[in-house]
Amino acid sequence: MIKMSALFPFRYGIFLKLLTTFLLICIPVYLISSLMSKSGVELIRQQILVLMEQKSDFFVSSMDSELKRVFQLQEDFLKDPDLQVISIRSDTLRPYERTKTINDLHSKLFTLSVSSRYIKEAFIIMPNIQRRLSSLTGLTEMNSKELNDFLTKKPSASGLVAFDERIYFPMGFPYLTKSQFLLVIELSVDKISEELADPNAIGNGTSYIMGSENSTSFIISPNDATAENIQFIQQTASMQDTMFKKDNKNYLRFTKPFTFTDWSFVTVVEGDQMLQPVYSFKIWLSVLYAISIFVVLIVSLLLLRFIHKPLRKLMQAFKMVEIGQFDINLQHRNKDEFHYLYQQFNQMTGKLKILVQQVYEQTIRSQKAELKQLQSQVNPHFLYNSLYILYRMAQEEDFEGVSAMSKHLGDYFKFITQNKADFIPLDKELQHAKVYTSIQQIRFGSRIAFHFAEDGPLNAWEVPRLIIQPFLENAIVHGLEDTYSNGLVNVRVTAAAEHLTVEIEDNGKGASPEQLMKWEEQSTLEDEFGDHALWNVHRRLQLRYGSSSGVRLHTNHLGGLTATLIILIEGANEDE
Repeated sequence: MIKMSALFPFRYGIFLKLLTTFLLICIPVYLISSLMSKSGVELIRQQILVLMEQKSDFFVSSMDSELKRVFQLQEDFLKDPDLQVISIRSDTLRPYERTKTINDLHSKLFTLSVSSRYIKEAFIIMPNIQRRLSSLTGLTEMNSKELNDFLTKKPSASGLVAFDERIYFPMGFPYLTKSQFLLVIELSVDKISEELADPNAIGNGTSYIMGSENSTSFIISPNDATAENIQFIQQTASMQDTMFKKDNKNYLRFTKPFTFTDWSFVTVVEGDQMLQPVYSFKIWLSVLYAISIFVVLIVSLLLLRFIHKPLRKLMQAFKMVEIGQFDINLQHRNKDEFHYLYQQFNQMTGKLKILVQQVYEQTIRSQKAELKQLQSQVNPHFLYNSLYILYRMAQEEDFEGVSAMSKHLGDYFKFITQNKADFIPLDKELQHAKVYTSIQQIRFGSRIAFHFAEDGPLNAWEVPRLIIQPFLENAIVHGLEDTYSNGLVNVRVTAAAEHLTVEIEDNGKGASPEQLMKWEEQSTLEDEFGDHALWNVHRRLQLRYGSSSGVRLHTNHLGGLTATLIILIEGANEDE
């Protein structure tokens, strides 16, 4: 065998030409893209960290200042005279003085509660008179459990106490003074969550506050956080790394501690979303796009010259061979793979021209011989029954019946013996089928009824001889053999310009799914059912009209079997 390296020197090969061209064009583009990607990612990462730090500093400093202010307002409120009077000597006050003092104190509490957006409620617990004065609910009975919670939970260095998912600023008894009261400010977790919604807009991430007061850890999430965001916060809250990976996504984490409290403001953004090309790379991207377009044009021209045109020339030559033109001689100037293909193609067409002439004649003769053999296998076994019926009618002196039966048999044998053509007009084939059913009608009487329906130009069709009778015989002998009344055989013929359908339908016992499946499998073979009348017709149609034509079997709504003969002219669709 000749080696490919001997036929195609490497310096002449298309592969070397294309490889060299692609390398010369693409290497600079790849180098520029690599440098741009590396510098761009690093620049964007630094910008993200700076942005996160700036927003975190602003948020933490503003909230620290506000919490300090709230704490100072609370300390100042402890010196209020009305608070001292009601908590120390409330027993000495007259009812009017006591009511006025409580009302004034309530007004001051309300003013304190609205002085900051972070205050949810301000209230005073006075154990000496068993009362609780609130900016929201006014004067109510004291809750001993609530007082006990504040007495048992010591505040942190910042003065905050956290329990039951709530945050408080408690002052007074028993922490700073010996007075009999406890001034408490409850911070609004909802308002803090609303403030977190703005830092949450950084990139495609989330922001939250993580704190620890009085050995109680808590997390304040943004008020617009979804269940997925909350789950993500809980899973990553314990992480300390600046960069981490979760669910195949890279994240950047920035933590800013508060100065007034033991809280930390945490911002997490998805790095893959943030590390996108920015406007500073617009010039480089324009250059890259221009180079890419240039590459596409160059590659297209090279492919057109070295591959597309030679292949198109070869395809056109193959199309000419398909229609029987073998006098083709392809030429190629370059000494590459196409030069070898063209030479081999020229040799192939020369040999095909000789072989086709030999094989074509042999194939035609073989098909004609097989067609004659198949036609000769049609077995008119009903003749014996017909002669016996004539004998019975003659004995019974049914001369009209003998006359009709004799005429039908004469027409039948006239068609069989005198018509030697392989193909006959469709109307004559139908007339022969009607003669056959008339003979069977005399035989079976009222047990079986036959109906014919024709539609379309029947005189425009010629069909192989004896293609309908075998299916009528099959319906009578096999489908209706156990039927003694109300038997039915329908023959429907539909003719079109390029499509002919003949349906033979009976209401007999039909066929099992296994039998139909066996027919579908073996009807495609050439040597199966060689002595089977239905297969003979199927094979004859396929030999004449191609594999799209033939016989289809299926059960029908009457419970019997329907045999459909399909003839398609070459080029027509079966579903037409």
